[in-house]
Amino acid sequence: MSSNNNDLNHFDLGLPSFEGAASSTPVEATGSGPVESSPSKPALTASSASDKPSSSAAPSASVTATESAAASVPVDPLLVEAPEAKEPSLRKSLWSGVPSWLISTAIHVGALLILGAWNIEPIQKELKMLLVASESSGESEALEEFSIDEAMAAELVATETDESVAEAPVVDANLEDTKVDMNFADVVSANMPAVSMPSVTQSLVPKKGIASQANAAMLAAMNGRSKEVKRDLLSKYGGSTDTEKAVSQALKWLALHQDKSTGGWTLSHSLICNGQCDHPGKKRFSVNAATGLALMCFLGAGQTHLEGEYKTTVFNGLSFLIKNMKFDKAAGINAWYVGGEVNGIPMDDMYGHGIASIALCEAFGMTRDPALFDAAQAGVTFLTYAQNPSTGGWHYGPKGLGDTSVVGWQMMAIKSGAMSGLSVDLDVVRRANVFLDQMSWGPNNGFYHYSHDSVRQKAGYNPSTTACAVLCRMYSGVSKEHPSIKSAIEQFDKDGPSPSNTYYNYYATQVMKQAGGPAWEKWNVLMRDKLLASQTTSGHAAGSWYWEDGHSTESGGRFYTTCMATMMLEVYYRYLPIYSEQTEEDTFKL
Repeated sequence: MSSNNNDLNHFDLGLPSFEGAASSTPVEATGSGPVESSPSKPALTASSASDKPSSSAAPSASVTATESAAASVPVDPLLVEAPEAKEPSLRKSLWSGVPSWLISTAIHVGALLILGAWNIEPIQKELKMLLVASESSGESEALEEFSIDEAMAAELVATETDESVAEAPVVDANLEDTKVDMNFADVVSANMPAVSMPSVTQSLVPKKGIASQANAAMLAAMNGRSKEVKRDLLSKYGGSTDTEKAVSQALKWLALHQDKSTGGWTLSHSLICNGQCDHPGKKRFSVNAATGLALMCFLGAGQTHLEGEYKTTVFNGLSFLIKNMKFDKAAGINAWYVGGEVNGIPMDDMYGHGIASIALCEAFGMTRDPALFDAAQAGVTFLTYAQNPSTGGWHYGPKGLGDTSVVGWQMMAIKSGAMSGLSVDLDVVRRANVFLDQMSWGPNNGFYHYSHDSVRQKAGYNPSTTACAVLCRMYSGVSKEHPSIKSAIEQFDKDGPSPSNTYYNYYATQVMKQAGGPAWEKWNVLMRDKLLASQTTSGHAAGSWYWEDGHSTESGGRFYTTCMATMMLEVYYRYLPIYSEQTEEDTFKL
């Protein structure tokens, strides 16, 4: 076990500091109505109607100024009867002659018009996203939009040249000929029990605080997926127009292989296209895992059920996952874990549950659609039950001893849930890091075994589980300068991307992106060029990937390799860097 357990055994939620939030200063009222406090740093940059002076108040201010000026000037007695001397008094008498009820009405009408401006649809849409998690003005600081330092801002200036990276993927109009009402009211399971919030979470973190601050963190983390900054991040971190074209083609292929009757996907994609694409995966009943993987690709590109060109596709996929949750009697909550087999073919295991949970957490975090909350929270809460209480790991079924590969997906689900403002049992994260401690070995304990059997057998270096575990450590708040992290990165840099090991490439690409620097630049060129050169460009399989990868592609086939390759090419903007965009004071650690 590593001697640096105190450094590793914590979880960084990536949330702003609670102590750092500045309290709002109430604005003094000029009338008798209630006054709401305003944030010290407004989240919206567009000026609202309330920023402009009320026209109804202007005459009163003018008269007051005139009266003051007249009172300060000496009056010549010889000119008292002159008509010119009566003009100020005449204006005063005309104003004072206006009925008080008329003045009051004008002021109130002006106030109502100002307040009415807040109902303008674009402003309301932004406010709904930014303010849904905040219930008190003291939390307004946490809702400040993502900002970047001056050095980065200078680099992230959008250009209009022909070489600029493409905007959001272009979609064939024929793919979206089915119009769907984007409302989950008829989708959410009527028998879904109330979500049980772990008591340890409530005692550690105030509910209001984690909700609003996690909202800000999720908006910052997902900000790179928006059209406004995606192009610039692609250029900054090594993407290109070609990588975006590849993602666009991959999304089109995934949309074509969605089961239109259910909204879900299957790893045996040839069942959907009647065998027009080869190399189907064998685990055709792992529909929750397949649907979660596909949705992660769409969400990673900024496509949601509320925004983007694949709204119908994403809505149907999310609907499928919500309806496909099963009530687990032992856990007392719904889950995507199914277990068991059909004719010797496994159903969705804990892989499926973790992947589906990530998709729902991301969808909820990106859209703040309350209809997604129950399913997303249930997915995260189930992980508390399914974790082995002794080892801290997760395995194919609940309570199993654990393996590093399965742990990786569950840890990513917890991270996504925490950033989205969901209730997370932080003791679960502590125990998971204890499991990773048990798996660590090699130089500076920077390598990781697959399972306890691997530890006993003293198995050799496993690149896949090492990359998976290192990413979990990074998202747990471990510095990239920690000796264990540096040892792993040096090994990845030495080996480079694998010609066929999809799982290793997927996790190692994220690790190297977070590490940054020359190591990432070298890795990115090799990874990017390999994927661009190997994407299928003709026939019904155009836009997809497939290569022989032993067990993984045997189980998941062309569908699996396509999803993993797509997310690798979205790495430039899928999540913002957890180190360079964040200071030590902005982290939340145990």
